[in-house]
Amino acid sequence: MQLFATLDATEVVVVARVVTAAERLHLARVARVVTRLGNGWLYPFLSLLLIALGASPRVLVAITCSLLLAFAVYPRLKTSLGRQRPCDYAPALVRDVAPLDHYSCPSGHAMTAAAYATPLVVAWPAMLPFAIALCAVVGWSRVALGHHYVSDVLAGALLGLLVATPVAVVLL
Repeated sequence: MQLFATLDATEVVVVARVVTAAERLHLARVARVVTRLGNGWLYPFLSLLLIALGASPRVLVAITCSLLLAFAVYPRLKTSLGRQRPCDYAPALVRDVAPLDHYSCPSGHAMTAAAYATPLVVAWPAMLPFAIALCAVVGWSRVALGHHYVSDVLAGALLGLLVATPVAVVLL
């Protein structure tokens, strides 16, 4: 897509700076751990913590429905957009953690974080700082590894939010 060709050339500079800063500040390992947790390992543990804290089953149902709906839309959207990853656009950005799939936009990690966090915030508005932190750290990790552009992360978070908000409002 022509839109992505223009964005990629501009945004790859930002990605390179984030990758370099993460390495210079010795945060590349943190980015790898966050990304691996964001592959799906984090959310069952968070759900167990919510259960231990006495979360209503409705919150867990809303989270589950939000994630299922987001993942019903996400693969087709990602394939139809077909945006090249920064690490494919600029091979110097390749790191030791391979992406889970071929295309870049939207970020599935950012989408999942937002789709998980949105019902929490609807149920417990005091969770907003946690939700913002979760989405920010997960999104940063994807850019710091050269897997996504910032706009991919924003698109993924927006997709998660747009899917999860109506689900949370209806179910909670």
